[in-house]
Amino acid sequence: MKKQWSFVGAFILLFIGAVLSVLNVDPVPVNFYFATYEWPLIIVILGSILLGALIASLLSTVKIYQETKMRKDLEKSANQAKENENERAKELEAKYETQISQLKEEIRSKDAEIKESTSANNNTINSVQEKSKILVKKDGRTYE
Repeated sequence: MKKQWSFVGAFILLFIGAVLSVLNVDPVPVNFYFATYEWPLIIVILGSILLGALIASLLSTVKIYQETKMRKDLEKSANQAKENENERAKELEAKYETQISQLKEEIRSKDAEIKESTSANNNTINSVQEKSKILVKKDGRTYE
């Protein structure tokens, strides 16, 4: 929509310029510092309009080129940041996986120690119970 309004505005300005230049066909002096020429006012006005349009086009082209270059640089920078982020995430994941496996191994070894300790305690308890049965039998009395 903005481009359409720009086109309409440019067309109106061109139309006004054309009307003014047709109404003003008298010769006018044009001074180039080293020479002076007399041209019809219509040529001077249309030449000025065309020269202004050319300069505006060149300036907008330069601006568009700069913005395109900046956008590409920003996209490249964003992609590099994403790659760095992904690489860092993979490093952290590997580090945490290593820590998790170490902790799991530690849990297994602690479980084994607990089982050995429980087994040794059970053996001791069984041994004590056996000895207490023997004592009860020798004495002939029942103790509880």
